[in-house]
Amino acid sequence: MKNRPVMVVFVVCWKFCTLGVHAEPRLADAQALPAVRALYAELSALPQRADQRVLSGQFMGWFPVCSLATANEIYQQTSNWVAVAGFDYYETFVNTPKTKPDRFKPPRWRYINELIKTHVALGGVATLSLHMTNPWTGGLAWDNTGNLADLLDPAHAVYPAYRQQLDEVARGLADLQEAQVVVLFRPFHEMTGAFWWGGKESETFKKLWIELFRYYTQEKKLHNLIWIWSPLVSTTAMRYYPGGAYVDMTGLDIYASSLASAKNCYAEIMKTDKPFAITEFGPPGNSLDNTSPRNYDYGTFAQQIRDYMPATIYFLAWRDAWGLHRNLNAKQLLTDPWIRNRDPK
Repeated sequence: MKNRPVMVVFVVCWKFCTLGVHAEPRLADAQALPAVRALYAELSALPQRADQRVLSGQFMGWFPVCSLATANEIYQQTSNWVAVAGFDYYETFVNTPKTKPDRFKPPRWRYINELIKTHVALGGVATLSLHMTNPWTGGLAWDNTGNLADLLDPAHAVYPAYRQQLDEVARGLADLQEAQVVVLFRPFHEMTGAFWWGGKESETFKKLWIELFRYYTQEKKLHNLIWIWSPLVSTTAMRYYPGGAYVDMTGLDIYASSLASAKNCYAEIMKTDKPFAITEFGPPGNSLDNTSPRNYDYGTFAQQIRDYMPATIYFLAWRDAWGLHRNLNAKQLLTDPWIRNRDPK
């Protein structure tokens, strides 16, 4: 690449600045790379701005059809590039071709990392979720089979399959670290339900999160991550919070017509005193057809952030039918004074 990603990260941070001098916020990983510290400090300071304080974002789709074409389509409609691009190492069968193997699908980090590196080299920020394969059955993330305590027991039969996934994901993250790319890392998202790690015993979930943090930072020496804890909107969300020593940012995955429905959960999460993001947003519609536009009015979204979640530092519209490019008035949203987009290159 002509521009090394680490240089781009610092350029991004400089562009976010003009805020004056602020005390550097504390990262959970004491050995976090300088580029991580710089980006985290600037993201944390965004809510103090009068304008351009919320980064725009869009999930780019599933393997094997994930691409930056989604960002390009948004640009064609709005003349703005989203600042945050969302990715996932795993795949689903939802509106995408089925690939081999049928079960125990591996993380596709080689394919996804090239997209991440490209987006960061262009001056953007990347966030990564993990819809991990069910280690008990080899099914997709939505297969809710399994006891989380098994994954903390090296003597259990499922433990090697789980660690094999973690190790392969770590290879992908290490590849990004070698390229000096900072990742907004969002493991075990929506732990209040939906996936095999969700809706389980909260104390065991917290142990699982803490062990992943320890394994990646201490054993795998991964220091290019900003760790984001992001439940679904729920009255039980805070039961699953593993503690500030293991979390850098918080977020909410919100599937509703308005952010107003999540304001109480947001208020509870803000008590953690961590930076906050709308880590997924999707308006309601026909869940059986996730490609048809839902005609949601994104033109009101920035005002909703001002009214209900003013400390938000970025939002990520979810894929396809939920996306900025598949609904109404995205240009109005991306030109709102509170919204900051990626500078064109």
